[in-house]
Amino acid sequence: MKKLKKLLVLGVSAMVCCAALSGCGGETKTAEKGLGDSVKIGVLYSTTGAFSINETPMQNAAKMAIDEINAKGGINGKKIDAIYMDYGSDPTMAAQKAQELILKDGVCAIVGTNSSATRLAVIPTVEQNDSLLVYNTYYEGEKPSPNVLYTNSVPSQQIDAFVPWMMKNLGKRVFFAGTDYEFPKKSIAIAKKLVQDNGGVVVGEEYVPTTQTDFSSMINKIKEAKPDVVFSVVAGNAAVPFYKQYSQYGMDPKKVPICSISTSEATLKGIGAAAIGTYSSFDYFNTIDTPANKDFIKKYQEKFGTDTTVTNQAEGAYHGVYMLAAAIAKADSKSAADIIKAAAGLEIDTPAGKIKMDDTNHHAWLNSYIGKVNDNLAFDIVYQSDGLVKPVAE
Repeated sequence: MKKLKKLLVLGVSAMVCCAALSGCGGETKTAEKGLGDSVKIGVLYSTTGAFSINETPMQNAAKMAIDEINAKGGINGKKIDAIYMDYGSDPTMAAQKAQELILKDGVCAIVGTNSSATRLAVIPTVEQNDSLLVYNTYYEGEKPSPNVLYTNSVPSQQIDAFVPWMMKNLGKRVFFAGTDYEFPKKSIAIAKKLVQDNGGVVVGEEYVPTTQTDFSSMINKIKEAKPDVVFSVVAGNAAVPFYKQYSQYGMDPKKVPICSISTSEATLKGIGAAAIGTYSSFDYFNTIDTPANKDFIKKYQEKFGTDTTVTNQAEGAYHGVYMLAAAIAKADSKSAADIIKAAAGLEIDTPAGKIKMDDTNHHAWLNSYIGKVNDNLAFDIVYQSDGLVKPVAE
């Protein structure tokens, strides 16, 4: 009996080991040099649930990049075999889907996830299986994973210029509003310190669940605090009722503007006129006036119509796929370690211009912009950084 138990334990251990070592197309780590017949990539976004308003354009843009790369012959002559999965804006389901993509489907990398809660739920699976996540949403810049390539902003690229600009141009009394999870809380902590360092006053701070639809209590607290500006990290679909009720309950965004690091072009479509006069800060707006960006927008609309809108997250997913493809081509390998090593220092052209991956910290150097919502529900760019901004991650 003891011998049988020992054999069973050894057998299970061998199965786990084989699963952990399986890479793209089920190959083992000792056989991952070269790209084989194709390159399997998982695309993991929510087209349903609380964050679908942000993630549907991201999946669209990732698909467009994959289709473009394949139309040009793929990666070193090998086509990308993309496997698309929807996790319904549920972090637990995202972790399950990531495991399925890695162990069952044999992808060498996953492009996707959106909220910090989802990213943090997926990372242990990615790390335990020596895989790779390409993350395309702005985040708090804390405790980055060695198994992730980050292609969107961190606070040094999104908040550091925004708060001083806000203090100078809009006022020094600030109310902080956010949804109750990692990214809003960490970002607001950083922004509060910047407000205080720039001579401002924090007059209030309030958080709501990601599924919140009634903002009457929060808005009453904002009224009582009498801020000059509301710094918002109300994220996902919840931003739509927040902005609408902000005006409905007597606040004027033209007099006391909302300044957001989470409200993009996609959300504006749902908000409507209540967003006019508000501000956002991102590394990209779809109104950037370059031939490359105009071509990008045109191709997106031809492929997906105008029901969804190009956002900074969508463009981050688009250039994230291109950055991943460039790293795989340079490595000529489907090993996560080889791809990550090859990504260091890589430069690529994007709709907003050239960007590059940092030599050491797996984050992209990006531009920083501030946009004001105009009467056409588009962003007028009122501030642009002088060149690419270094990503600071701790």
